[in-house]
Amino acid sequence: MKVLQLDVNSISYKPVKPEASMYEESMGDEKKLENALVILASVEQGDTPRIAQEAVDACAAFARKQKIGTIVIYPFAHLSSNLEEPGKAMGVLKAMRAHAEKVFEGKVESAPFGWNKQLSLDIKGHPLAETSRSYSATDEPKKDGKEGKKRAVDLSVVKKSDWAGLPQTDHRTIGEQLNLYSGQEISPGMTYWHPEGWIIYQELVRFIREKYYEYGYEEISTPILANVALWHVSGHYEHYKDNMFMVNYESGDMGIKPMNCPSTIMIYKTRKRSYKELPWRSCIFDKLYRKEVSGSLGGLLRVQEITQDDGHIFLAEEQLEDEMVSLLRFIKEVYSIFGLRYTAELSTRDPNNFMGSTELWEKATKSLKKALAGNGMKYGVKEGNAAFYGPKIDFDVLDSQGRRWQCATIQLDYQLPLRFKLAYVGEDGKEHSPIMIHRAVLGSLERFIGVMVEHYQGKFPAWLAPVQVVVMSIGEGNAKYAREVYSGLRKQKLRARVDDSDRTLEYKIRDAQMKKVPYMIVLGKREQEARNITVRERSGKQRHGISLDSFIADLQKEIASRAPAGGEPAHKP
Repeated sequence: MKVLQLDVNSISYKPVKPEASMYEESMGDEKKLENALVILASVEQGDTPRIAQEAVDACAAFARKQKIGTIVIYPFAHLSSNLEEPGKAMGVLKAMRAHAEKVFEGKVESAPFGWNKQLSLDIKGHPLAETSRSYSATDEPKKDGKEGKKRAVDLSVVKKSDWAGLPQTDHRTIGEQLNLYSGQEISPGMTYWHPEGWIIYQELVRFIREKYYEYGYEEISTPILANVALWHVSGHYEHYKDNMFMVNYESGDMGIKPMNCPSTIMIYKTRKRSYKELPWRSCIFDKLYRKEVSGSLGGLLRVQEITQDDGHIFLAEEQLEDEMVSLLRFIKEVYSIFGLRYTAELSTRDPNNFMGSTELWEKATKSLKKALAGNGMKYGVKEGNAAFYGPKIDFDVLDSQGRRWQCATIQLDYQLPLRFKLAYVGEDGKEHSPIMIHRAVLGSLERFIGVMVEHYQGKFPAWLAPVQVVVMSIGEGNAKYAREVYSGLRKQKLRARVDDSDRTLEYKIRDAQMKKVPYMIVLGKREQEARNITVRERSGKQRHGISLDSFIADLQKEIASRAPAGGEPAHKP
């Protein structure tokens, strides 16, 4: 079964005339529905009611998470060329509706099967508003009623269906071409980092760690598992449990951490704190795990294993204004390095999912508005989109296809310090409750890299490029000199490779260009005799008679300054 899932502001459809040999009865009335999840479904040969139930379960879970009150099942033959015959298809769709009415708490509608229909859709603009899925019979019950044996995953033939066959601009296609990362069915929503991709990942971490040191942060790390008692106190069990992976352990139920804040709080609580120590700025790069609706997963942009450049700041209320100025400056500095386009969005309290008093929420929201206005930042408002413990400012980055992805975030929290009874001794000798800021600058490293891969189209600046220089010899007689130059680059900690194969020079250059290497060093008889090099840039520009030492010095300067690519990013801000 092929499904196209659409989160819509509204849908209207009107049956016009029957088009199939079998069709459902219809009065031909126009139907209009708002805030609905539309399931465009093509029933394929071999599909069964069990397949329909699997599709409905995934869609219903998404609808609940997005707080959508209506599901519309809409027969749509155009997603497949392998359609089931009309009678059987109509039966599968009826089973689909029956199961939806059973498992979904909201309203369920279905468009009549076998009709030409006038259709109008107003699709929401968020990244998951349009999601396609395929369902197949891999675990069907046998005729005797017993469950069939589940298909084992053959690790030698694991598919890359989520990562292949996509447009050239998509980060999954670029990642496969450059051998950066992959997704595997055995680990849904988790990333397999290849050596080249891991270099990019580590360079980003090194960069942001340097910025944290500059801004006075201290790095910590905490366990991945914690007893559910922690998540009860933090409120995650009540407000976020459906997104958590739980583990049954002999000492009680444990939660795999989806957030770093509760465990960071436990470090704060290990000793008495003085006002002289505040603000205390902590940062952390631990892995997090968040359960996502399977249909929403996609490459690096929506994952279940996530690493954030996460940070938490504990401070006194009178320090808040200065700290917000510092944070906004921090984010501007980082994003200017990459030339990324972004917008600021203020998310306010969800009246149906929040913790604490409305008075403190209003106070926190006003503080964020004041900080944005004081820094001259224009911003939009996302009503009811805040975390359950406090309002936030999100920075939505535009990818190469014009989609918005939330990356940086600043969340102001009065609630968790109260729930965990956090305190510091003030200048007056009395105990006071601190304020807590949750913040990330890059956000999810996986998502940030995905956006960045598309932003640069794989043409990374030298400081991020997995291979910075390829040394290539023109002929066999220059191979020894090529190895000597290569060795000199490696001694200076530059990421270099040597191509002294017997392939033609044209082939070697083309191979390096396909891999989007910033610099190529071409060595022939002339260069060997003069003990210099010819440098070819990724753009095609060439410089002759360059000394190796001067090239190394220039490249090291370019890397240290984290200068843009040997030209411009693929998509200018």
